[in-house]
Amino acid sequence: MPVAETCRILRLSRASYYRHQRALTVVKPEIPHQDASEAALLEKIRDLAGKHPFWGYRRITAFFQHKCSLNVNRKRVRRLMRVHGLSVPVKRYKAKRAETRSKPQPTRRNEWWGTDMTKFYVQGLGWLYLVVVIDWYTKRALGYSLGLRPKTDLWLEALHQAVEVACPAGSRAENIHLMSDNGSQPTSARYEKVLEILKIEHVTTSYNNPKGNADTERFMRTFKEEVVWPNEFDSLEQAMAAVKTFFLFYNLDYPHSTLMGMSPIDFEASLNQTQTAAA
Repeated sequence: MPVAETCRILRLSRASYYRHQRALTVVKPEIPHQDASEAALLEKIRDLAGKHPFWGYRRITAFFQHKCSLNVNRKRVRRLMRVHGLSVPVKRYKAKRAETRSKPQPTRRNEWWGTDMTKFYVQGLGWLYLVVVIDWYTKRALGYSLGLRPKTDLWLEALHQAVEVACPAGSRAENIHLMSDNGSQPTSARYEKVLEILKIEHVTTSYNNPKGNADTERFMRTFKEEVVWPNEFDSLEQAMAAVKTFFLFYNLDYPHSTLMGMSPIDFEASLNQTQTAAA
């Protein structure tokens, strides 16, 4: 039946008919021909994206450049990931309120630390709590502690570990500021007393400043992306092993966007070289 007659019977304009017809037509994206080098790169991208499903093209490129000594263009990685469906969906958030004050910006190591707690589930055991302390300048995870109860002891264990790692000569001469939320553990009299002995200034986030501890909270998201969300743990030993492996990987190999694609340990090494050269 002619299109004109069909539209007359259905009382539908021809423009509407063709518009609906185009909407029903599925156009498959054309995958361009690949040479051998590009196919090899694609396999490397697939392997890395499979291990780290929340990594975007920038972080994958940085890992190739800094940890694999692979001279690859960021645009090339982005194109291959987009064409082959490996890109990470980007969520667009609309701001609900304006920031009331700026977050402290560290200018050196051991100037601003952040601490926070999260939890994840272990089958047959229940919730397992993780407390972490990170250096906002180097992004290094200085200390962490795992436990079945979210007590002040857990927070103190992570704090003492951080001091041992970052301040082998003691924390009193470092002028460290520690940012935490207003939870019952970091604001307890016992925790505050230890901070006073260590000469660490405790700063808590304000109730109208959700970004006050953003660096630490972003680390917690990375931990969940790398450890919690892709896995299911059946025992405490399995969970503890995965957490230990993650912290080693994060400090040694994780390509950090704010560190020019370097890992925290690599960034600290570059700082040491700069200081030595300046001296």
